[in-house]
Amino acid sequence: MSSLLSRYPRRMDGGLLLRPMQVADETELAGFFSRIPVDERQLFKEDVTRAAVIQGWIRNLDYSNILPLLVMDGNRVVSDATLHRDRRGWSRHVAEIRIALDPDYRGRGLARALVQEFIDLAPEIGVAILNACVLHAQRDARDLFEAAGFLHMATFPHHAIDLAGRLHDVLVYSLTVVSPGRMAPESSWTEEEAEVGGG
Repeated sequence: MSSLLSRYPRRMDGGLLLRPMQVADETELAGFFSRIPVDERQLFKEDVTRAAVIQGWIRNLDYSNILPLLVMDGNRVVSDATLHRDRRGWSRHVAEIRIALDPDYRGRGLARALVQEFIDLAPEIGVAILNACVLHAQRDARDLFEAAGFLHMATFPHHAIDLAGRLHDVLVYSLTVVSPGRMAPESSWTEEEAEVGGG
């Protein structure tokens, strides 16, 4: 993972800086999510207006399982893009992308660049398949992943209840970056990667 992190921080178009989330980002991250329109925040998996949610992310930073990349404009967080992995078991070659973007920075191709960042990164960290779970109401997100070459693999009716209590269908998008057969065999697992408790 240290070799992976050596590629950051780095500059993006427009002078923006891309780097992993750090402990010191808590206040700016809360400010970023406060700028997301309420109707969009209600569709997030977690209530990002709660301090405990962001504090939990900060206190449990583990780049090997969840890689949170922030786009910075000076000291301002303008995007939070995360790659979620489970390095144990049969889905260790699969990761899920989540992206949130400041309203003032939309329409610049930034979200597409972040998706491409994870596509480029995937083979380096043993990820063959990238997934994205999108609510049917999230039209822009659906367009983003479809434009990036992700395929709509499944729809799960009423599998999400948003923060306002409304039901939504969940759409799963997927992109095979490299052949899963190229991933390491189980014999390469370490004891630390074994799931405690079994099952």
